[in-house]
Amino acid sequence: MKTVKVTTDDRISIVDVDFDDLRSIQKAIGGHFETVRTQRMRDYFGTDIMMIVDEEGHLKQLPFNRLGSWFYAADEHGCPIAGDFILAVPVYDSLTGLEDAEAVKERMMRDFMFLKEEQTDEHNL
Repeated sequence: MKTVKVTTDDRISIVDVDFDDLRSIQKAIGGHFETVRTQRMRDYFGTDIMMIVDEEGHLKQLPFNRLGSWFYAADEHGCPIAGDFILAVPVYDSLTGLEDAEAVKERMMRDFMFLKEEQTDEHNL
């Protein structure tokens, strides 16, 4: 299923992730993962979308993710997101990709002008 990925160097792309396969999710973000939901994300997307982030990003000393940290409201509590993230939609007790990943990516690129488009061929999982 297609979704949006944002890297620590502000690159945004569309990736294909099998949300029924934990290893596919781990490959997309680089390790064990956790889900993050915030009111800021709900306000921005207008629906229940969450980030999937590297659970051990701080332990691995990964670079901070500027957009992920903003979605996480790190400016309010001081704990940034470390590492890349992908977006997912919760459906009952499972996850799925975005209905229109391309439209989400385009909107994010317009709203967060520091994002740079990444070619997707080499990043499809």
